[in-house]
Amino acid sequence: MKNTNYFPLTFNLRSLIVAAVPAYVFPALMSFASGFILQKNELMSASYTSIGLSSLLSTVFSFILLWQFDSRQILVQNKLFRSVFIVMLMMSLGMLCSTIFNLQSERFNITFSAFLGAAILTIRQALKKS
Repeated sequence: MKNTNYFPLTFNLRSLIVAAVPAYVFPALMSFASGFILQKNELMSASYTSIGLSSLLSTVFSFILLWQFDSRQILVQNKLFRSVFIVMLMMSLGMLCSTIFNLQSERFNITFSAFLGAAILTIRQALKKS
């Protein structure tokens, strides 16, 4: 017998890992490859620290926010506003962290990686209205 009211869980540990691993690996690989081709050691070392980590943290925090939005049914209908809100929040947190930890030289890397991590996740992840 089919249950038409069943919604598969979109927010669980497995979906967090599926979102988080590429959020770290791909920005780190892309920036490392660019640094290798351009022979820029600082870009290669930043690839797995400030670039990869900020994208990973942004994705994890965005995932937690989306999970809470879904469970509380906040901004379920308006995907554009939800995405813009979370992306701007993650970019602001990235800028704040770079200021607090005095990483002015890494501000662009951190902010842009936070943007990518949040944007990709918020656009891909669907919320279900219950």
